[in-house]
Amino acid sequence: MRSIRSFIVCLFFITIKHASCQSSESSDGLVISSPIPERSRHITILLEAKLQNGTRLLDCTTNEQEQVEVLAGIIPSRFRWENFSVFIEPSFGTDERTLINTAMDRLSKVLPCVKFGILSIKPSSGDYINIKNGTGCSSNIGKQGGAQNMSLHSRGCMSVGIIMHEMIHALGFHHEQCRPDRDDFVVIELENVQPGLEHNFKKYSDSQVNTFGVAYDQKSIMHYDSKAFTKNGQPTIVAKNGGAVGSTGDLRKSDITKLKNMYKC
Repeated sequence: MRSIRSFIVCLFFITIKHASCQSSESSDGLVISSPIPERSRHITILLEAKLQNGTRLLDCTTNEQEQVEVLAGIIPSRFRWENFSVFIEPSFGTDERTLINTAMDRLSKVLPCVKFGILSIKPSSGDYINIKNGTGCSSNIGKQGGAQNMSLHSRGCMSVGIIMHEMIHALGFHHEQCRPDRDDFVVIELENVQPGLEHNFKKYSDSQVNTFGVAYDQKSIMHYDSKAFTKNGQPTIVAKNGGAVGSTGDLRKSDITKLKNMYKC
């Protein structure tokens, strides 16, 4: 009983913390709040467990058309953000909004040269990300211009690691297993991939992708696990060194370095 009471107190403390966030007003009158500092990793883990409630987390994907047009590890500066502003649709509850906020808080600490903000109302113009309660976890790659959607299912995508993964897509990075040097480290078993999702495993060339001088990391937050999008329970990615592949659920040193190098931050 005591542990349950403590859990409730912790979640209540997260909720009331929103009153202390800093906010500013844009030129068109929109109120933009900066992310609230994460209270503690322990509280975040408890909140993730509460929201997931035993639900299996979903694999993350990107839109194939966007992938063809924008490619991965985006080089042109026009795809990068100065103000990474998001509008969180009202269908998300307080706990879900807290996890989205926490993901933004962690990324804002990595990229202090980018202004992260949460919009109070949906804008009628400008560049921003509309976070919707969709059927899966997906995002555009880089800044597209105007409003762009990010899908976060209210259960299957509710972990800070997955939310950061999608936000890093929006910041300009594709999946780690799409790098031009990936064949030196992993084998892609396309015959085991669900039809229509093969584009998530496509390898790009050096002229399309900038790895920013960072070595391949099979545990990057942007790397799929061994059975991502499997159609038959068999591995879709196998590491050549026999090790595990897939994100640990948090930013790795390699992820931080690539983000900082891309944004010169």
